[in-house]
Amino acid sequence: MAFAATNGMVGISIRDTALRMAELTKVAGESRISRLSQGRVRTALNFAALQDHTLIRRYSEDINRLYETADFQVSAGVFILDSSMVTIKKIPVDVNLQGERLKDHMRWEVEQCMINPLEQYIIDYSPLAAEDGKDFTQIVAVVVRRAVVEYCKEIFKNTDLQLRAIDVDLFAAQRVFAGNYDASEDEYVALIDMRQAGCQFSILKGTQFYLTHDFDFQSEAPALKFDDEQVARLLSKELRRIIIDYKLGKSVEDLRAIYLYGDGVTAPILEMLQNTHNVRIDRANPFKKIKIASQGGEPPAPSQPESFVIPVGAALKGL
Repeated sequence: MAFAATNGMVGISIRDTALRMAELTKVAGESRISRLSQGRVRTALNFAALQDHTLIRRYSEDINRLYETADFQVSAGVFILDSSMVTIKKIPVDVNLQGERLKDHMRWEVEQCMINPLEQYIIDYSPLAAEDGKDFTQIVAVVVRRAVVEYCKEIFKNTDLQLRAIDVDLFAAQRVFAGNYDASEDEYVALIDMRQAGCQFSILKGTQFYLTHDFDFQSEAPALKFDDEQVARLLSKELRRIIIDYKLGKSVEDLRAIYLYGDGVTAPILEMLQNTHNVRIDRANPFKKIKIASQGGEPPAPSQPESFVIPVGAALKGL
């Protein structure tokens, strides 16, 4: 969903029932966080909820309540979809394909992997930088059901916010990394989104998307309830497998860095990973380089900055 650039943007994310917002404004060419707030929605936003149109008003009320309570001043917003609601594919295409020819080709590629007619989907795509001497480039394609987008639009019709774009949590997190950390174009970085029942690995090459991989803890041992030590071991095991399978190196130590974010990050998990691998491993901090304006005596940053990675990344989309 395209939109014109603006001097202010509110990023909105819903993960399970956690609702978070980040307001960014641009002053003298510099992006600053002017407000942060978090609350709850009464019903988790997932595929099951999207079947119930009576919940639209409820989501609108929950978003409005947090928006007004925190005294947000910017009315333009970017809403984040959970990546479980979209399909993401990296597709190689001829470097000479441009304009309508590229658009037609991408529609054909998507058609090969979708069951329903293309009219039921919205397709967006973005080319990655082509390697020198190669006659093809990689295109990152994102496919979402049109009904999902329309449902989100209906939610914001009943709020004080004007929906300017719909983004995906994976790309919001990568945008935060690009804005706060450094990596050369030939280095790999792992971002790990820690969730309730699993995690999502996102690998960047430099600051560009390289691959994404979802991992369900229960797939390893369905009968177990995992503690932090077991989760850390599973993360290490799965990360090693990704590195070997995709030929990123020979070990975890071949990565430039690993950053964890989301509500599932705990101090024991982080400490165990740091003690296991000789590579930089830390919580992702969306406030590392982006300044936070004073909020009337409130702490300059939340105690768990990694939980605000997604809404901050959403707001950065418009600045």
